[in-house]
Amino acid sequence: MICNLFFLILPTVFLLFFQQLHRVPTCIFCVIYVVFAIYFAFVKNEKLPLVFLKKGQNAFIKGNVIVFALILLLMAFPIGGYMNVPLVVPHSQEKADAVLVLASGATFAGDPNLATYQRVLHGARLLKSGQAKHLYISTGFNKITGFNEFYAVASLTQILEIPKDKVTIFKSNEITTTATEALYAKKFFDTKGINKILLTTSNAHIYRSCLTFEKLGFTVLPAPSQNKYTTIYSDNNLSAFRASMHEWIGLVWYYLRGRI
Repeated sequence: MICNLFFLILPTVFLLFFQQLHRVPTCIFCVIYVVFAIYFAFVKNEKLPLVFLKKGQNAFIKGNVIVFALILLLMAFPIGGYMNVPLVVPHSQEKADAVLVLASGATFAGDPNLATYQRVLHGARLLKSGQAKHLYISTGFNKITGFNEFYAVASLTQILEIPKDKVTIFKSNEITTTATEALYAKKFFDTKGINKILLTTSNAHIYRSCLTFEKLGFTVLPAPSQNKYTTIYSDNNLSAFRASMHEWIGLVWYYLRGRI
């Protein structure tokens, strides 16, 4: 019974958690899983080396069928979008010492992805509206792509014609997660005497980000780059679901680590 249950839920665990991997390339993990799944599902039962595997083969096949059906549902309906709604924080209308945008990645070619474009564009709007006098943009370091996010953001600020004396882009190999992003910002802003910030990121990410920065002593004014409608109805429902799971799991993990 325990064996069957384990192999039945194993594909679901893979679906929910593989996107949380920061240190292991997701593609490598996926290839390993797919090779294992094909072998385990199609090899004749009597040729499996362990009794444990023999008992769980049928359950594993059923689990993958369920996950395949689940993926189709997640692609067709905005389930992830609705899961993100409780994470939405109202946009502040107050003025702050600075706008801080948390960038969200770039392509291998060095172009900003959609979330980065939306966040930087919204940060530029806040700057031009006068809610803060300076725009800061935090870019992350990736061991595979290096500082692609920095160069993508730098190019984007030029395209948006943001004055060079009004924008500062963080570039450091210390910035790899939201937590390290907050720590880096704290060290930097303490030298500038800045504490009250308009924090800009995507709606799904805004709640955890605000809690993380507040934990370090910032006065945080939330400034999400999306509204409730665009939170629910994403261009990619499956990606929205992965983002939602990342945030809900991240909230639990950050709470356990004392980061929020």
